[in-house]
Parts: sequence; structure tokens; C-alpha cells
Amino acid sequence: MLDSRIDQRFKRTWDFFLANVEGLLLGALVVLVGSLLVIPAPWLALNLLQETLECSRSGRRVRWQAAYERKGNFLRSWGITLAMGIPIAIGFMLLIVPGVLLSLFWFHAPMLVADGRSVGDALSESGRIFRARSDWASYFLNWLVLAVLGGVAGLTAFAVILTLPLTLVYLALCYTDETGPVALTTLPKREIVV
Repeated sequence: MLDSRIDQRFKRTWDFFLANVEGLLLGALVVLVGSLLVIPAPWLALNLLQETLECSRSGRRVRWQAAYERKGNFLRSWGITLAMGIPIAIGFMLLIVPGVLLSLFWFHAPMLVADGRSVGDALSESGRIFRARSDWASYFLNWLVLAVLGGVAGLTAFAVILTLPLTLVYLALCYTDETGPVALTTLPKREIVV
């Protein structure tokens, strides 16, 4: 069965983006500035992804400052970046198909890390979720939406500022649609520095 909710999910993504446009765009700018320095880039992106997930669950507005306030995510962000990035990059070099398969297999891993799991647990749980589904085509279609957003991001710097938040929101909604809503009382405590 194909995922018939992709169009609805993208509309929800757009609505969430419009409701949080200031926080998401400023957060994306923080991530882009951090990417110029390379070292903080995965940490800033994971922080903004975590903030997006929490806000999509709670209904509160996205705070762009969350992109640099969560100090406890630094090692996990680099762990997931290296654990996924190197094998996926090698997979894409080996005739593209292995890279796509690994991307599908670990589709939810960044969200699981943002949800408080360790890197190893996130990778194995993402694989378990993928294997439990009989309609892998829905994963591919959702991955394709993210790939198109990534392709548009490559056009100009302005496109990156718009597509990065859309990508994070879409990824968060894919995750919550797949795993179901989680009660806010079960969310891990996050350190917020004011």
C-alpha cells in the first residue's frame, strides 16, 4: 500500500512552516553559518531538528535559539553524521542503489536521535521500523520528497534557507506519523540555557 498521506503531510509541513516561519528561518541561518565552520554544523542541525520535533508535538512555537542552546547533543550529532554519512556516501559511490537502500533503511535514525536515543539504538530501531513495513514504496516516496527538497537547496543560498526548515519539518512529521504521537510527559528533559 502506498503512502496516500504524502500530499497531506506536505500541506501540514507548509502550515507548520508558516506558523513558525521566523524561528525556522532564523534557525536555518544559524545552521548555515555553523556549516561554514564545519565543526558545529551537525550539532546545530540536530538541535533545530529536535526543536522542530518537540514543537510539532507540543504545538508551541519554534525558538531559533534552540539551534545553539542544547550542548548535550554535540557528540550524538557527530555520531549520527559519521555513522550514517560514511556508509551512505560509499553506497552512492557504488552505483547509487546501495546508497538509496541505506538511506531508506536509516530514514528515521536522525529523528530517533533527536528523540533522545543513542546513535546505535537509533540506527537499529530505524532498520527495525523499515523491515516491519510491507509498503517500502512509501518510504521511497517520502525519501524522494526529501531528495527533491535537497536538490532545490542546491540551486542557491536563498533556496537552502527555505528548504532546510521544510526538510526538517517534513522529516519530523514522517517520524510522528510512523511511530505515532508521543505524550509530552515521555519526552526526555532538555537543557535550555537562557
